[in-house]
Amino acid sequence: MRRIARNTALAVAAAGAALGLSVTQASAGALATFTVSGGTSYTAHAVNPTLSVPATTLTCDSSDASGTLKNGSGLDGAGIGTVGNISFTNCNVGGIGFDVTPSALPWSINLDSMNGTDEADGTISGIKASISGIGCSASFSGSVTGHYTNSTHTLHVTGGGTLAADPGASCLGLINAGDPADFVGDYVLDQTPVVSSP
Repeated sequence: MRRIARNTALAVAAAGAALGLSVTQASAGALATFTVSGGTSYTAHAVNPTLSVPATTLTCDSSDASGTLKNGSGLDGAGIGTVGNISFTNCNVGGIGFDVTPSALPWSINLDSMNGTDEADGTISGIKASISGIGCSASFSGSVTGHYTNSTHTLHVTGGGTLAADPGASCLGLINAGDPADFVGDYVLDQTPVVSSP
């Protein structure tokens, strides 16, 4: 993740990273197994991802992610994929440039359930990332929710989850420990995996 600006939410961030879906890593997939065809290494690109806390929003021009997806049938949803790398470009808060630095990679992509035949819901868990700019630094950790759409091979990171600011945030009162953080971004994969259940 690079600089924080126009509409980001780490994060991958993610995004993250990359693919995002719902619940926690421990419980994801407890009720279903999944089939993934075309799963393999992937790269993904998002335009204008955002990271929002109650008092402000970080917006980035773009974000790029890469990782892996399992391939086969009877797959547990927990850890069905990874976000191995994620970066953010030209990020800012209110026009002030920010850097975004992801850590604790790889993050885990988890599937929870199918919504019809085209959408797989789940989470990205294990997210850790920090942001820094003039007079402001903060780190975030937790999970984000989202869904993967087969027909557009897009991972929609939709905010929510447990992602929140860690203790020690110093950002002129704009970001405080425990502030919930919504990471939002649409990551289009270069591959076309198809998810179904079972």
